[in-house]
Amino acid sequence: MAVPKLVDHDLRRAELLAAAWRVVRSRGVEGTTTRAIADEAGCSLSVLAHFLGGKDDILVAAQKAVYDRIVERAFEIGGDLFGLDGLRAALEAVLPLDEERAADAHVNVAFAGAALSHPRLAESRRDSHRSIRVHLLNCLREARELGELRSGVDDEVVIDDFIILVEGSTLLSLVDGWAEEGRSERLSHLADQFTDQLRT
Repeated sequence: MAVPKLVDHDLRRAELLAAAWRVVRSRGVEGTTTRAIADEAGCSLSVLAHFLGGKDDILVAAQKAVYDRIVERAFEIGGDLFGLDGLRAALEAVLPLDEERAADAHVNVAFAGAALSHPRLAESRRDSHRSIRVHLLNCLREARELGELRSGVDDEVVIDDFIILVEGSTLLSLVDGWAEEGRSERLSHLADQFTDQLRT
């Protein structure tokens, strides 16, 4: 009697979400179909539905997963750093400065545009932003405890500016061709300036 093949549910789900990211990157959210994702993943529609549900479920899960991936990379890179050094490392980790970060940013921008007319995606992005705010508040708390932070800093304003800088520079890099024009050094300089203006 044949032994049923064991499937690592989390691993398979991650593989399918990665396939969804690739399709979104190449086709945009509006051009993404469950058939295209299944073909990209090399599976049937029924398998895709079993692990991720319908198209809306897949898009929301993929948006959350790519944002979680960006946040995880940001705070893993700065994992041994604290305060403003951790904040600086997190900022550079999410700017589109290399192929991996640009790929994630590309998908993130696609989801941002689609969220304008997709309430579930919009809510998912708001949840993702709330999640990163917790991490950034921790960096600012550490900076204050270390005596690094200048007086009068409003944590919520700093975090708003952090998100605006990341989202805005990402859009310019991917849509207006900043990356091709060699402006990555300028993005790194902006990250330095952002952190330096917070120091005592």
